[in-house]
Amino acid sequence: MKKRILGALFLSATLGLGLASCGGNDKVEVRFNLAYGNNLRTMTYNQSTPLELPNGTTVSAGQLKPMWQKLEEDLNAKFTDVAVQDQKSNDMMKTAAANNFRDAEIYGGGSIATQLMGYGVDGKFANLTDLMANGKLPHFKAYLEKNPMIKTSITAYDGNIYHVPYIAEVGTYAKVFSMRKTWVTKLLDAADDANYDTSTTIKKTYEGFWKDDLARTGDNGGTVTPKKDVNVKKNTNENVIVLMNQTSMNGAELAKCLKDYIKRNYDYENPSELYLGAKAAYDIDELVALFRVIKANPTYLTDGKATVVYPFFTRQSSYREDILRFATYFDGVKIHGSDSFSSRWFIDNNGQLVYTYGQKEFYDVVTYISQLYSEGLFYNDVFDVSNKSNHRSALYGTDTGDKPSFGFMTWDFTASTTADSLNKPNGNDVVGVLPPVSRVNGVWQYYIDSSRVIKSDGWAISAQAKGAALDKACEVFDWFFTEEGALCQNYGMDYMLDGSNKYTGPDGVEYPKYNSWTLDTCQTRAKGDLSAFLRDWIGSLMPVGYQKEIGFEYQYTSENGFAAWKLLQESTLTIPTYAGTGPAGTNKNYYTLIPPAFSLTKRQQDTLAENTKIENSDDFVQNIFNIVLYKSSGVAIPDNIKVLKTWEEYEADLKARGIDTYVQVYNQAYATMQGIK
Repeated sequence: MKKRILGALFLSATLGLGLASCGGNDKVEVRFNLAYGNNLRTMTYNQSTPLELPNGTTVSAGQLKPMWQKLEEDLNAKFTDVAVQDQKSNDMMKTAAANNFRDAEIYGGGSIATQLMGYGVDGKFANLTDLMANGKLPHFKAYLEKNPMIKTSITAYDGNIYHVPYIAEVGTYAKVFSMRKTWVTKLLDAADDANYDTSTTIKKTYEGFWKDDLARTGDNGGTVTPKKDVNVKKNTNENVIVLMNQTSMNGAELAKCLKDYIKRNYDYENPSELYLGAKAAYDIDELVALFRVIKANPTYLTDGKATVVYPFFTRQSSYREDILRFATYFDGVKIHGSDSFSSRWFIDNNGQLVYTYGQKEFYDVVTYISQLYSEGLFYNDVFDVSNKSNHRSALYGTDTGDKPSFGFMTWDFTASTTADSLNKPNGNDVVGVLPPVSRVNGVWQYYIDSSRVIKSDGWAISAQAKGAALDKACEVFDWFFTEEGALCQNYGMDYMLDGSNKYTGPDGVEYPKYNSWTLDTCQTRAKGDLSAFLRDWIGSLMPVGYQKEIGFEYQYTSENGFAAWKLLQESTLTIPTYAGTGPAGTNKNYYTLIPPAFSLTKRQQDTLAENTKIENSDDFVQNIFNIVLYKSSGVAIPDNIKVLKTWEEYEADLKARGIDTYVQVYNQAYATMQGIK
């Protein structure tokens, strides 16, 4: 059996002694200002109820969380959390910069890598390159030597490193599609059922995409390969949306239309196999067809418990841009350059950055999504950013409640979405599925534009830190790249683990295994969400500078989750990578992930601030969703709502916001990074 190997390179015990030499035996104070906009995610325990630990101690509100207490003890330091507990990262950085970063030794947060690099070049943060050259942070230095790609991605334009990023499980996929399996089989595999809904109808708005000169026939997606040596052939050039639009659009007729279409066009034993399992070969139109059938059969699917169901939803409203990821399946339109909503770039065939939200193809996709919205295929609350609810918990977790709500499909992480605790009493109902097939980069394939990446989250050391405080801050950063530090950050405390047993992941590697106290306490405190339990109660897995290990996620994955991992790992699925490998197509750089952040000069920052209104612009994103909500709905548009009804209006708005300058500046920064590389 293979043993667990972290992404970090662990040095010898002799080199590890360098940690102890940084700060001596005196308790040196290190102040932290970590801002995540969530008072439960800080290093301070902010739960209303104390947590009794298996070692007999109790953690109460106002204390450091257990992992941070351990780190404090291990490094013989005194940690002080000076963060405003629910402050957002950008607000924290503005306040801290105004005081020249004097109020703490360590500053960190979410999506601030560009700021950390910028202030670093200005001399506001410690130069980690120089510190490593002088013997500090030996484990982090060794990690970068083993992972030069990461080193390049976090190097500022002056050639130095000023921050340590949160590095996700690079090389594996991130979010995927999951759906209720029983709804698909009940609708498609059962004999014609007289109980199909006839009273619910769909508003006919969407006309279909893969039709006419784009119809899937012959070389244009007529045959796809979901798995090695397994080919699925579409028998005709029919488009199911066109066929549906010729019906009265009620639940019974839509269901019959889809079932008959599948039988004519595919040679499956069961029609549900078009969507479920290793031979799934549905395109975006066939997915929309399924959404329509589901939307129009609420009482049939819920046994009369609900008169409305929601075909697609995102976990929460702040994730509404995940709906735009359907762009991939409209002929491979790029939407995000990595698994981040702010990563709106891709690299074209000439090595230039292109702003994804600035393409006409993007606007066209938003129009299609507007049509789907007008048909009622999305959960309405997703578009209300003032709604802070967890939609996934409501739409997958209330089936047996007094007021159940039902959702069909979402886009999210495998482990948490397929968790038995979420999907009770039908823990085997929500399953991972292959994505729609599409012509991506000019090649028909299975593609998910979502892989684990180097995040723009992380932390840096204030240049005001001197002497023992600087040395101790170096120890803190380096600890997370030691074997003990990586173990605590990835899995939690030793008293949370089963010391005598290991856990074997689907990759055949042995990982630490949680004991019954951890699993039981996680269930009572965090409703079985192990990731939330570690972050919000224990203090591990916070997005500070470290390498995350996939073994944590494997361990709390349900049986359905493992099936999803296996399904995708054994498929022909392509994901973007930093190496940029994938089927040869029209753009040699299509599969290449963009850097997690760009190092901008002061002049470039000023140019963006003075001449552009795109970045961190809430009204810009809201304008996009106004198109979704109003362009195809047919409802009266309120006077205070701006709707860009044509590409020309959208393009003019981009021009007014300084899109040309915006693209020029980022291409300059990207070229500099490539030069350093």
